[in-house]
Amino acid sequence: MAGRYVHFPLNEEIRSVGGYYKVLEEGILDFDGRKVLYALKGAHVDTSCCGSGGVGYISVAGYVTGWKSSTNEDGFPVTEVKKIVDRDPRARLEALLKQKYPYVNVIDFD
Repeated sequence: MAGRYVHFPLNEEIRSVGGYYKVLEEGILDFDGRKVLYALKGAHVDTSCCGSGGVGYISVAGYVTGWKSSTNEDGFPVTEVKKIVDRDPRARLEALLKQKYPYVNVIDFD
């Protein structure tokens, strides 16, 4: 399954109805002879009716198929990716990322 990853500026708020998130870091993992793109993000709920809070998480975009091959309508670079859907590579990538970021409990495969 093909997908797109938009490279937003690091450490800038991306607002939504209930708060915002920030891309804190982007990274590439060499994995099974391919490149895997991921982002460390932080989300903060600050405009919700139910209170405030936050969470750090990792978003795995997928296998890179076209690095910054285009831009979106706002001018941000876009990388083409192949989504990682199989259970085994997901489990192995999750273990690698948890080793690198032991304080992060949430890993999402977009």
